Amino acid sequence: MISYRIFLTACVAILAMESLALAAESAPPSVSCIAAGTWYSPDKSAPLSTSSVLNNVKGLDAILLGETHIIADHHRWQVQIAAQIFSQSPGMVLGFEAFPRRVQPILDQWVAGDLSEAAFLKSSEWDTVWRYDANLYLPLFHFARLNHIPMLALNVDRSLIHKVSKVGWAGVPQAERLGLSDPSPPSAEYIDMLGQYYSQHDNGKGQHNGRPKRPGLNDPHFSNFVDVQLTWDRAMAEAIATTLKGKNTRQMVAVIGRGHLDYGYGVPHQLAALGIHNVAVLEPWDTRRPCSDLRSAQGSKIATAVFGLALFNDAPVTAKPKLGVMIDTAQDGVHVSGILKESVAESSGLLKNDIITMAGGHPLKTTGDLIAIVQAMVPGTWLPLTIQRKEATMEMIARFPVTQQNRHHR
Repeated sequence: MISYRIFLTACVAILAMESLALAAESAPPSVSCIAAGTWYSPDKSAPLSTSSVLNNVKGLDAILLGETHIIADHHRWQVQIAAQIFSQSPGMVLGFEAFPRRVQPILDQWVAGDLSEAAFLKSSEWDTVWRYDANLYLPLFHFARLNHIPMLALNVDRSLIHKVSKVGWAGVPQAERLGLSDPSPPSAEYIDMLGQYYSQHDNGKGQHNGRPKRPGLNDPHFSNFVDVQLTWDRAMAEAIATTLKGKNTRQMVAVIGRGHLDYGYGVPHQLAALGIHNVAVLEPWDTRRPCSDLRSAQGSKIATAVFGLALFNDAPVTAKPKLGVMIDTAQDGVHVSGILKESVAESSGLLKNDIITMAGGHPLKTTGDLIAIVQAMVPGTWLPLTIQRKEATMEMIARFPVTQQNRHHR
């Protein structure tokens, strides 16, 4: 069986795609080809007026709003454009990558006004499923609630993603696919783009002349990684398509990480295979992104239209404390299925297959218990842990540094 590293590599690489705007953070911002506060057409290489963008999307079935999850201005822009679309399409539905479908009743209760903000976040398992700072997304949730706009959960449980990462899509039994149909095969360009990101996060392996070597689909690690991405793409596309085929939905506006949208390779490609062609992709565009990204090497446009943003130095959200482990719930605590290198967990002496039974004196019953305790830690403080390692019970201390890099792990 393939190790947990495949799932970790898949998640890290996909998050890298969606966070590509931060990749050149240490470099000086490029001279933006798109003025802040203006729309631009990658297809025509020309500016667009706000009214023309809104007119062009008015009669479409779906409008997909891209984002980099941790950039606050991207979410502020999403609220702005969602409000503009709602003013001309009051029958719209707001879809969210952040939620698995099983929490749909919770979204319905939130929109109906039956849950407090805290109860909504807890019941939707925000801190265990999505884990990004909820303050980034709350303006969108409140916008939907204030205007009684239905919210739709687009995603599937990570349990399915974990299975696909281990055995590939074909290896998952039909009964365990959560009702998803087979994804449409990816284009060669999509595979090439996924190969770029996968090779950058291959733990130093696959080097060729000092540079990461592009993997092929004959590599089971990479093949499963591609299947993970396709599973996410297909899940969101099917949720959108099913809703649009209902009687009461005029238009779907979906909030999705741009790694699933760029160049039409991901969700738009799967929507087309499902018969949904009247789709627009709108994305925020900031000065950290090179102008060459507006079109792929093969000439595909990155989006239908992009909106210029001038990011401030404080735009990225500071990450909450991270322990640096891959975890799942065990009978007597939280099972450690993997340790990230150079993490708090590694320096503390945690090992794969340890069972964390207590953290800070509190017994652990679920992964959410541990995540909540870790995220409440203040940089520079220590967290006592009780560990079951085979037959031995051990005590250790997780020491959180004064500053910690923004990494995408627990």
